[in-house]
Amino acid sequence: MKAMEIKKSALAQFVNKGYEATSLDDIVSEIGIKKQSVYSHFKHKEDIFLQVMKDVVDEEISFLKGFFQERKQAELEEVLFQLLIKYKERYLYQEDKNIQFLLRMAFIPPFHLRDFVIDQFNFYNKNLEQHLLDVFIKATNIRVTAEEGTVSFLNFLDGILVELIYANNVENRLNISWKIYWRGISNDR
Repeated sequence: MKAMEIKKSALAQFVNKGYEATSLDDIVSEIGIKKQSVYSHFKHKEDIFLQVMKDVVDEEISFLKGFFQERKQAELEEVLFQLLIKYKERYLYQEDKNIQFLLRMAFIPPFHLRDFVIDQFNFYNKNLEQHLLDVFIKATNIRVTAEEGTVSFLNFLDGILVELIYANNVENRLNISWKIYWRGISNDR
């Protein structure tokens, strides 16, 4: 149980302060244990980070699997728009901070762990890409190939994720951008 609490606290600290600025004292002070207790579960801060990163990626891949499974009969437009909304809501309101962590680490990974972080993020991204490709392959009302649709949506999603980090009026930007994006790929005119 303590290991899970430590990882949950570490996740919040890594999101708020980044890896380098987070100390073991920061992590343990939130859960009220002594720093020495950490060492019965983890070797050092890097070990905590590596496990948190892997856990977050695993949880997010599970989320994607469930999201797409629940919508396997839905139209492409609904699936894509709902995915954007889910990312927005989960970034802004999710208490477990997984999306915030993934984005922060993708943009600013700890220097000495960069390769590990990039590998984990690429693994997550490949999973997302495959789910999207499957959805685009089944779509009948688009005028782009499944590959073009997947790549263009991933780029669109990247832009929205950056908006979540830096912009104030995300809702308006998302709605306007979505209308233009959907008009560009769909046969609906």
